[in-house]
Amino acid sequence: MNETLRSFLREVLNTPLKQELLAFLASNQAMDTAQGLSIWLGRTKEEIQKAAEELVEAGLLNRQGEGEDAIYSYYPREEVTGLVDAFLQLYQTARSQLMEELNKARQQVEQAWEQLRALQWEQSRFRLILSSMTDGVVVLLPDGTVSYLNESGAQLLGSSPAELTGKSLRDLNKPIASFLTQAASEVAQPPYPAITREWTLPNGSILRANLLPVFDPQKRFVGVVCVLSDITRTRQREREQREMLSVLAHDIKSPITAIRGFALSGLKGYLGELPQPANRAFQVIAEQTDRIYEMVQQIVQLVAGGQGLPPLHPVRFDLREVVQNIAQAYEGECAEKNLSLSVQLEEQPVWVYADQGLIERMIDNLLSNAVKYNRDGGKIWVRVLKREGEALLEVEDTGVGIPPSELPFIFHRFYRASTAKGEGSGLGLSFVQQVVEAHGGLIEVNSSVGQGSLFRVILPLTSEPALVRSKLNLRRGDVPKLK
Repeated sequence: MNETLRSFLREVLNTPLKQELLAFLASNQAMDTAQGLSIWLGRTKEEIQKAAEELVEAGLLNRQGEGEDAIYSYYPREEVTGLVDAFLQLYQTARSQLMEELNKARQQVEQAWEQLRALQWEQSRFRLILSSMTDGVVVLLPDGTVSYLNESGAQLLGSSPAELTGKSLRDLNKPIASFLTQAASEVAQPPYPAITREWTLPNGSILRANLLPVFDPQKRFVGVVCVLSDITRTRQREREQREMLSVLAHDIKSPITAIRGFALSGLKGYLGELPQPANRAFQVIAEQTDRIYEMVQQIVQLVAGGQGLPPLHPVRFDLREVVQNIAQAYEGECAEKNLSLSVQLEEQPVWVYADQGLIERMIDNLLSNAVKYNRDGGKIWVRVLKREGEALLEVEDTGVGIPPSELPFIFHRFYRASTAKGEGSGLGLSFVQQVVEAHGGLIEVNSSVGQGSLFRVILPLTSEPALVRSKLNLRRGDVPKLK
């Protein structure tokens, strides 16, 4: 902007109203009274008339008529036309920039309102979900003060959300409040563990509490979230299932005993002389019924007694041989279901020191699931591998798989994955985990729905038996010297 135009603005167009009035009449090629212009520009008639008269005196507008009937129009004198054109160009540029900034500001405001509405909706939906949950949700501050709780949580504490919010659990004379206070204090101490507790209340109901620490964006501990579930009915169903399984396990002993007796009669010649294939068949039947009978006995101990695994009777054995024998027992069933069974074993013995009967049952459970939940024409791989100080058993299949959200629960007693169709008690994998952990091992699972599952059992390796070492040394020519 040159000095002449700057001086023109200071001395002539020295108010925003004059600038706006001149730009309006010039841009729209309009002519109107002060009353009409006041409507267009949103100013009073008196303000418009005063500004218009000053612009007429400055030679920028033309006036026709007098007083309130005067009509004003854009008609600058020739000597100021250049200055007016420069002003109008500057005014329009500034107006365009201002409108652009206003549009941006308006969009930002609209976006902020949208985000606020979305946040309000999320908060409303979150509170609606929490309020409709049958599980109780209680949020505690570090000092034990109730920051939030839903209706179910308040009912468990024997009051209403309004009465409990802002109060300390220590002030509530309730057994559950005392339990929660103690558990929350454990979570509030470094390293801030997430814990699960089960409590039996005086009225006989059983509650499970899952407590999780809460941290702010700066990783500072700010409270505890407690989810309370009434599992009284669940525990009752578990007892009923155990009783039912106990009865079934007891009843199944009779037909197993009859099958075993028939097989032994054939082996002892009571059915006459049998051809070798039939003799071998009776032997397999007897062996398998012995295994089933032992399983039933252990089911009675596990389910009815509820005392966990029976006492371990560990021996040193080659894991490859056990896996090979069990896999051979499934060859017929795999062929019947059009399944491909592949067994991959280490070249050298894989020695473990464990209860062989329990390990056999554990492998049988894994292989049984791989067969039962596989697809037609599917594949099964059984592998025995060695890693540093560890024996690895892998059972992989191309079956229905397990949803990722359900993987943490598949080893719980009586739990069955949603993809597991057909019969099943939900005890197999629970038993597998018990056996593995009882031997100081670890079980891992990788699974994908529709693609299959891989179960990996890791057991401690043990040294080979001394007798085997002696035979190997003799074969190598290391004959011990006689003294």
